[in-house]
This record gives sequence, C-alpha cells and structure tokens, in this order.
Amino acid sequence: MNRRLRRLLRQRQRDLWSVRGTLSPSSSDPDWHSFDAALSQLEISIQVLRQRFEQAQELQARQRQFEQQQRDPHLSPEALQQLQQQLHDLEVQLESQLFDWRSLYEPFWQAVRFGGLGIIIGWILHLIASR
Repeated sequence: MNRRLRRLLRQRQRDLWSVRGTLSPSSSDPDWHSFDAALSQLEISIQVLRQRFEQAQELQARQRQFEQQQRDPHLSPEALQQLQQQLHDLEVQLESQLFDWRSLYEPFWQAVRFGGLGIIIGWILHLIASR
C-alpha cells in the first residue's frame, strides 16, 4: 500500500509539474500550500491507521494466547474463569478498535434529515390526494 501511495503521489506531482511548471515549497501559490497541508494530513492519518492496525494485531495475538491457555486441562476453575473474562475483555477491545461511534454521526443525521423530509413530503402528498 505504501508503494502504491508513493506512486500516486509521484504521478500527481508529475501532473502538476506538466501543467504549471516546477512547483517549489517557496512558491506563494495557494494550491501548493493546500496540497502540502492535505499531504501532511494524509501522512498523519496513515500513521494513526498503522498504529491502530498494530494494536489490533497485538490484541489478536494475546487473544490466541489466552485461547491456547484455556485449553490446558490442568487449569483450576478459578483460573479458567479469569482467562474467560480476560478473553471477553480482549474481544470487546478488538471490536471497539473496528467500530467507532463517531463514524455513525453523519449517517445518523442524514437519515434523520432525509427521513424527516420524506415524512413531511408524504404528509403533504396525502393532504393533496385527500382533497
């Protein structure tokens, strides 16, 4: 993925050079600054995504380890109970890594907005049709 991103960025840079000539960081062109800001934001997002991915891999490794320990026939019932609780906690952490409530913010309000608009239009059409 990293190679693909670099290739896309190089292609984008070549396209910009062919259209405008050479871009330099010292240029006062506002497009350069917006591109630089977008690129910086992209790099930060990639780093955050990489950290979340590594954390999820680490949690999955711990989950496999707990599952293997759980299969041990010499475990006491208390230790088995504790392992099951730890395994449950890890599953919750993994699920929370994949799901974020903020990701539902925009779709929720779009559903409210357009659903409400649909209901209002339906009432208006019903009133017109019933006359």
